[in-house]
Amino acid sequence: MFILDDVILRALGFSLQPFDMIWLLELIRDYGLREKYDIKKINNRIKENRLLLELGELDEAAYKEQHESLMRQLRIAQEIEEMLSKVSIREGNAYDR
Repeated sequence: MFILDDVILRALGFSLQPFDMIWLLELIRDYGLREKYDIKKINNRIKENRLLLELGELDEAAYKEQHESLMRQLRIAQEIEEMLSKVSIREGNAYDR
């Protein structure tokens, strides 16, 4: 019921962000994406993977497999970060990244 009210009010041009259910869901989605695709965490995992190879705890095949997977995740994270920064600038969202 609240979502229906929000859709109708948004269609009429009324939107009070703290009380807007759609805005809240978008905010939760953005925080979730930023947490899942954190570039710093992925970079740390790439460094850790390389260190494990150098210490001999990983063989070359396992290293390459994990490295390719992490690099894919990094590319996705960079694309999502770029998308979220464009959305937050365009919509004027005032929350910290």
